[in-house]
This record gives sequence, structure tokens and C-alpha cells, in this order.
Amino acid sequence: MKETNTIKKSFIASSLTTSAGIFITKLIGLFYIVPFKAIVGQQDMIYYSAAFDYYTILLQICSAGIPFALAALVAKYLSKNDYKTVVLVRILATSLLMLSGFVMAMLFIGFSGPLAARALGGTSYSANELAAMQNSFVILAMALFLVSVLYSYRGYYQGAKEMQQYSLSQVIEQFVRVGFLLGAGWFVVYILHLPKIVYIYTAVGGTGVGAMVALLQFMNFDRKHFRDVQEKAKLQSTNSVAIKELIHEFVMYVIPFLLSSILANSQVLVNTNFFVSVMEGLGTQHSQATMLLSIIQTNCDKLTSIPQVIGNGFAAGAVPFITVSLVHADWKGLRKSLEDCLGTVFYIVIPVCVSMAALSGPIYYIMYGAKELEYGQVALFWSSILAFGTTVTPVLLSILLSLKMRRHTLIYFSIGFLVKVVTFYPCCYLFGYSGAIISSILCEITFIALSIYKIQKTYPVRVKNMIIRLVKIIICCFAMNGIYVIVRWIGIDPTQYSRLLAIVFVAIIGTLGMGVYFASSELFRLPKSIFHRDLRGMFNRILRRGA
Repeated sequence: MKETNTIKKSFIASSLTTSAGIFITKLIGLFYIVPFKAIVGQQDMIYYSAAFDYYTILLQICSAGIPFALAALVAKYLSKNDYKTVVLVRILATSLLMLSGFVMAMLFIGFSGPLAARALGGTSYSANELAAMQNSFVILAMALFLVSVLYSYRGYYQGAKEMQQYSLSQVIEQFVRVGFLLGAGWFVVYILHLPKIVYIYTAVGGTGVGAMVALLQFMNFDRKHFRDVQEKAKLQSTNSVAIKELIHEFVMYVIPFLLSSILANSQVLVNTNFFVSVMEGLGTQHSQATMLLSIIQTNCDKLTSIPQVIGNGFAAGAVPFITVSLVHADWKGLRKSLEDCLGTVFYIVIPVCVSMAALSGPIYYIMYGAKELEYGQVALFWSSILAFGTTVTPVLLSILLSLKMRRHTLIYFSIGFLVKVVTFYPCCYLFGYSGAIISSILCEITFIALSIYKIQKTYPVRVKNMIIRLVKIIICCFAMNGIYVIVRWIGIDPTQYSRLLAIVFVAIIGTLGMGVYFASSELFRLPKSIFHRDLRGMFNRILRRGA
């Protein structure tokens, strides 16, 4: 109980707890793709990846920032001990999520035909290909409703700072989804001997199964914990906030978050809708263009999702802490949360992204083999650089909206979207398929720079200290990269060995590189300035907890 309370009170601890849960889910998702792709084949992966591209966007639209608003308002009114309003907030949010999830699922089914045609790109697809893509969309639409309801539970417990339960539900959902995908898929292909496309339908359907199991687990946890809040609400003598005022508060969170989410996904929107046709116009065959899109948006995204877990964890953790500090005008606590948040994300994410870029060839080879290595290692190199931006962006989005900088958030995302659209074709023309990723990097840099500038101009954030830390982190990354340069200089190329041996080589090289990074950061006293203790103290604390 003591450790749980400590986690709930500590911004970094709660955010890292959330990150750990997301990391496990991403790790599960990362490794299932290898056997899945081996059965399906790269060419047919488009039916899986394109379906999830649209699903991700539609899920963000139908949730429309409601979980974010729910978390922020629950944190706000719990800090005021207004339990009646907390109960009312949850009822309102759950009703909205159920309604929007149902409506969006019906729209996804109704427009599955045109969306499938757009996802396939060009005009050279067959009727069977169109039908297969459309069926994947229809099956995945069923998960939209279930996941929307699941979000109502996650949003509530995020606001209550129950980040361990928040993380556990994500692990359960992913574990069941992947288990169903592999188990049912094996049965479909090797026992029933059905076509591969049926396996893809099964894999897509696993999303709904995972959501259902996670929902049941959350409902069981909720019986006891929410009952406590309901009992306190019955004993409360004051009235709840008026429903009209609550709806206004929801709208002030939901609409900016909805529009920001759409604009933040400009990379996926532009790539999914225009990559194939643009590459065909530049002389690439349709089959190769779809393969390249699948490499970028499935293979590389799976790998770069590893550093992104830190961003997602801190984005979730930031909401209740920053909201409470703002409500109570705790400017010292607000500054500490902001500096701890960005400092920790930079310290962890930058070396990981640099390492992935430096070892892009061996990493891609380990995960996907040598067949498309020529294209995959280049795409992963640029995707690793992009991963820094896609990790920091959700953190800044949560911070800006929690600080009620709604108008500026929309403006900054709009500018970033414009940068993506304007630079997409020129980058593809100049750099080939990797230009699609480079244009996304420019988009992310634009948003990050504008956001940090606005935050430091409005609130007491010591930006000079942040810049000094960032420079030190970059210097440490240069030292770390020296290990990778030496390895290449002496002629060690893990891609020339079996994938099993390549894992050993990459593990050793990566460990040496990260060792140099941490040692260099200790010389600069970075852990002390960010985590308020040195590395030795941090490791000793971890060992004591493990014991």
C-alpha cells in the first residue's frame, strides 16, 4: 500500500509505471509481427496495416478527447473532495463514449468501400483485393465500440492516479489480442487450411476479443474502488457542479483534443492516402509502392513504438498532476512537473532513438530478415529520427491542453500539418520513399519548437536549464555513437550472420553503447539534476525493491 501511494504521489514514478505497462504491450506487439508476417507475407500485410491506420484515426475521433477530459476533471474534483461531481463526470463521459463508439463503428462499416479503395491507391487493384480490404474494415469496426467503453474506465482511473491498474489493463488487452491472433490464426491456417486472407480477418478480430477481456477485468476492479467514491458522494453535504457547467468543461477539452488528434495524425493521413499514388507517379510499380508503405507504416512503426512508450506514459501521467497544480495555483509544483517530465523524456528517448538509427540495418534484419533489408534499413533510420518527435509530441499535447492552451495547440498542429502537406511531394521527389518520413520529421520539429517556446513564455519553466541538459544529452549520445562507429570500422556486420547471432551482436553492441551513454551522463551529473539522485542510488533503490 505504501509503495502504491508513493507512485500515486510521484509524477515521475506514476509516468514510468504507465510507460512500463505500455512497453510490455508494445513488446508483445513487436514480436508477434514476425510469425504473423511469415505466414501472411509482406504483400498481403497491406490489408492488416491499412485497416489499423484508419482504425487508429477513427478511434481517436470517436473518443474525441473524452478520456482526456474525464481524467482531467476527475483529478480536479477529487483534489477538491467533490465526490458527487466525480460520479456525475464519470456517468457523462461513459455515456458519451458509448454513443460515439457506436456511431463511429456504423460509419466505418458504411464507408468501408470508399475507404478501402483509397487505401489500396491507384486504379490497378482487383475486385477481390477491394473486397478483402473492405472486410477487414468491417471486422475492425466492431472493436471501435468495445474499446471506446474501455477508454471510459482508463480515463477515470488515470484521473484518480491509479496508474498501475491503468497499465495492467493495457497489458491484458494486448496479451489476449496477440494470443488470439496467433492461436486462432494457427488453427485457421494449419488445421482448417483456409486462405491467408481469413487469417488476416482473424488477426483483425483479435482486437475486439482483447478489448472485451480487458473490459471484464476492469469491471471487476471497479466494483470495489468506485463504490468507495459513491459512498463518499452519499455522505457529501454540498451539491455537485451543475450538469450544464460540466458539459461546458467537457466541450472545452474535447473539441481542441479532437481537432488536435486529427492534425497530429497528419503523417498517417497523408501517407495512407497519397504515398502509393505519388510513388506511382514517380515511376514506382504499384506492388512495390504498397510494399514500401507497409514497411514504413507497419514494420518501422512497430519498432519505433518502443521509445514512444515513454511519451505515452508521460502524456498520461501529466494530466492529473498538471491539472491539480493549475487548479490550486501551485506554480512551484507545476514548474517541477514540467521540467521533470521533459527532462526525463529527453534523457531516456534521445539515446534510444540514436541507437536505433545507428543500428537500423541489424535491427531490421533481426526482426524481418534480409528480404527487404535494402529498403527497410533506410526507412528505419529515418523512422528512428522521427520517433523522437512522435514521442515528445503526445507529451506536449497533454501539457498544452492541461494548461488550457487550446487555441495555441490547434494553431501549432495546423502549422505542422501544413508543413507535412507542403513538403510531402518535394521530399518524395528528392529522397524517394524515405521522403515521406522526412516530411513527417519536419512536421514534428515545427510543433515541438512552437510548443516549448509558448510554454516557457507563459509559465515559470527554466528553459535555460532545459537547453543545458539537452546539450549534455547530445554530447553523451556522440560518445555513445563512437562505439557504433568503432564496430563498423573494424568490420563487424551482424546482417552477415544468422538472425540468432545477430541478436547477440546487437545486444552486446547496444549494451556497450548505452553503458558509455550512462557513464558520460553521470560525469555531467544528469541523473542527479533530472531524477534528484545519481545512477548508483537509482540502481540500489531498484535492487532493494526487487529484494
